[in-house]
Amino acid sequence: MNTLKDFGSRIKELRLQAGITQEALATRAELDRSYVGAIERGEKNLSLLNIEKLSNALDVNLSYLFEHERFTPRSALLKKEFKRPLESRFTYNIDLVQQVILWRITGPIKENEARRIAQTIKSLALLLKKGEIKLLVDNQAMVMDGEPFVFTPEVYDVWEELLNWMLPYMKKAAILCNSTFMQNQLDRLAKRSGIAEISKHIFSEDLESNLREARAFLDITEK
Repeated sequence: MNTLKDFGSRIKELRLQAGITQEALATRAELDRSYVGAIERGEKNLSLLNIEKLSNALDVNLSYLFEHERFTPRSALLKKEFKRPLESRFTYNIDLVQQVILWRITGPIKENEARRIAQTIKSLALLLKKGEIKLLVDNQAMVMDGEPFVFTPEVYDVWEELLNWMLPYMKKAAILCNSTFMQNQLDRLAKRSGIAEISKHIFSEDLESNLREARAFLDITEK
């Protein structure tokens, strides 16, 4: 096995899953684009510092770079999915009795669409009791051709801004993930946004079990 080529392939597949270009990854990692290209081709022997820069740019822990979860190298932008109306990729519900906001994402989201979603969630939050809101987010259906995909870094930035705003309003948050990759990214986002102590990010192959776990964590009953 060629370690450098294997690691380069891993960086490329995660970059494509995140829907970003080599140039965007290089910018976020504060590395030269040609250097990132050489890494992906297995031509560079990286220092630990640069490996850490790449993991931060991909928003995953260092250990995740070497985990077994693998993806087919392909673009995660899924352009044809963007032709679907946002209303078919994002749905929501509000439970005034149990103080729950539920939203589901079933397709890729652009940054401007994420901002529209954030405004909707903020409007819903203002209808509930401050400090008592239970947030249930379901991303499990973000799958195309049997393979999960994650949000772009720009969309994660919007989610982070939203969670920062929501923090005084929330009691708990449960987020159902479609992969260990997404779970890892959301764990890091939760720490940055300050909701780590009141949030839980759940992933397993058993989707119904995941939902039950989320409901139990939030202490809500199914109607």
